[in-house]
Amino acid sequence: MRALRRVAIAGSAVALVVGIASPASAEPRPRKDEWWFPAWEIENAVWPISRGAGITVGVLDSGVNPHLPELAGVVLKGADTAGGKSDGRKDLDVKEDGHGTTMAIMIAGQGGGSSGFAGIAPQAKILPVHVMSIDVLGPDRVDSDKAIADGIRFAVGKGAKVLNLSFGAGAPGTPDQCSRDVRDAVAYAIQHDVVTVAAAGDTGNTNNFAEAPASCPGVLAVGGVGSDLRPWKGTQRQPYVAVAAPASGSVAIGKTGTVYSDAQGTSASAALVSGAVALIRARNPHMSGRTVVQRLLATALPIYKPVPDEATGYGAIRIARAMDPAKYPVPADGPNPVYERFDRVQGAANDVNTIPAAETRRSGGGPSPFVYGAVGGVAVLVGGLALVWFRSRRSSPR
Repeated sequence: MRALRRVAIAGSAVALVVGIASPASAEPRPRKDEWWFPAWEIENAVWPISRGAGITVGVLDSGVNPHLPELAGVVLKGADTAGGKSDGRKDLDVKEDGHGTTMAIMIAGQGGGSSGFAGIAPQAKILPVHVMSIDVLGPDRVDSDKAIADGIRFAVGKGAKVLNLSFGAGAPGTPDQCSRDVRDAVAYAIQHDVVTVAAAGDTGNTNNFAEAPASCPGVLAVGGVGSDLRPWKGTQRQPYVAVAAPASGSVAIGKTGTVYSDAQGTSASAALVSGAVALIRARNPHMSGRTVVQRLLATALPIYKPVPDEATGYGAIRIARAMDPAKYPVPADGPNPVYERFDRVQGAANDVNTIPAAETRRSGGGPSPFVYGAVGGVAVLVGGLALVWFRSRRSSPR
């Protein structure tokens, strides 16, 4: 377990002692430190329209523990493409206390349990796929790129409409910064109208290397920001970063239900964007994946100029705007660099180089993706800044 990492929250933040949460109900209530709920107006503007019903989210990770109250009735039978001999419904994480479980709860948490954590798309279903070769020892271990590629194809075949990949490994300067196996699997997902979301990486304040699968053509790469709209210090600064979402200021829930305070990393950012895609697709069942991604970019709140910038892309996503094409129209020929790059690479597929398989790391590239702190009873309640995070410029977008 990693030592406690304190996260400095800007603005009028106050400390709040969080007690044992009440049992899950039909309408989960977010924790006080899930500051993105008021920032995105999820309870007031998003949930009355969509909670993700009918959408399956493929969580490609360390597996998911379906027995926690926070995930009651949410987790489907999945698969293990890394050689771990599971059906995805067991968190095999050997380095952290349940990375895949944490991501699933952030997406579709039901409240209750020891944490009371609510996901932003509580009516979505989680399809767990264990793809982490680092969790498997012995001759059954599968090459990491193959495990990820096979996991993508499995999830697509089982009807997932969005894939969450909150991990990463080095992607040297090849033309498309992606192995052939994973690149082809992402193409397969796109051909089946599935959106692939990945963490941008957590070493932006150190080596800042490009990391796959976020760097793969056609993948929606998500950078991290804090409640003050500033880039999280570790988020990767790379041209492939498309949008940004919360990366700090909350907690992580281990595979046994243990609550860890002050978690941070772009793993969380990717999970929240995957939940956002589920909300948008549930509300707009006939909207293509290309259009979903285009709308997320077009309706985002820019953080730096010129747009896009390498830390936050087109800016912090605004779910209520992205899911409402009538109120917030986006031109059909508007920018969509995620898919435009994919189309260019597909057109030049014969010239694409490959990279050797690299050992997968969770959390977009740092030593720990969504870094866990010590067990916490004390969480952070973000005040003023969080409340206006994405409401700013409602009538006059930047």
